[in-house]
Amino acid sequence: MPRLAPFAGRYQRLDLDLRDAPGLTAAITQFQPDAVLHLAWWGVSNTARFERLQIAANIETSCVLVEAARSAGASTFIGMGSQGEYGAAASTHEDALPAPTSLYGAAKVAALYLTRQLAAQAGLRHAWLRLFSTYGPHDNDGWLIPMLIAEMLAGRRPRTTLGTQCWDWLHVDDVARAVLSVATTPTAEGIFNLGSGCAVAVREVIGHIRDLAAPDMELVFGEIPFRPDQVMHMQADIARLTAATGWTPLIRLDEGLAQTVAWYRARVT
Repeated sequence: MPRLAPFAGRYQRLDLDLRDAPGLTAAITQFQPDAVLHLAWWGVSNTARFERLQIAANIETSCVLVEAARSAGASTFIGMGSQGEYGAAASTHEDALPAPTSLYGAAKVAALYLTRQLAAQAGLRHAWLRLFSTYGPHDNDGWLIPMLIAEMLAGRRPRTTLGTQCWDWLHVDDVARAVLSVATTPTAEGIFNLGSGCAVAVREVIGHIRDLAAPDMELVFGEIPFRPDQVMHMQADIARLTAATGWTPLIRLDEGLAQTVAWYRARVT
């Protein structure tokens, strides 16, 4: 079992492998958490979403983590789901039947049902947060918003689709607040959408980033075709999460983008 690192503020970091069930269980038991949050997932990039490893790498480890939480005496298990569970469905209400269009989305649905069943058998509160598009500092450089910012700050015009698809973006700070609100609300149980509740055209986001990062840059849309499985409209219904916890987003998209561009600019200057 790895040795527990000294406290750094309110947090400890342990380098563990979710596939190591005994080591994972021993470490969590020593920590004695009230709630266990499962935020790890292999294969979130677009290129990995159809790989069979989505099944082998993610589903069993999710179940092992629930069992480790039970052994450690935790009372709550919170899993991070995805908008990918809905696929291209018109309705994103939590009670809508999942219709994933990738192995990534299907594996998330499978992990939801299996961890929920294991949690019920163990007497754990189970919450599942279906995360929509996020952005902010420290993001994965391969995602759209950090890619746009990096390219524009470097003086390069990014190649994009037509940008007519409308997505729901939520700043990472609001994501963290939402996860904490669910963890600390004993009655928050079930499936919750986690997004801003607003859908904004990708073209508008690209234009806003251009105004912040490279005001003189001329944009050209449509140089990249849409993917065959492109979702054209994805908007979270967040009423259930707000009703259960009182959480609402605090950071407007324009404010969050300005903060994010400033953070990336500071990294390259």
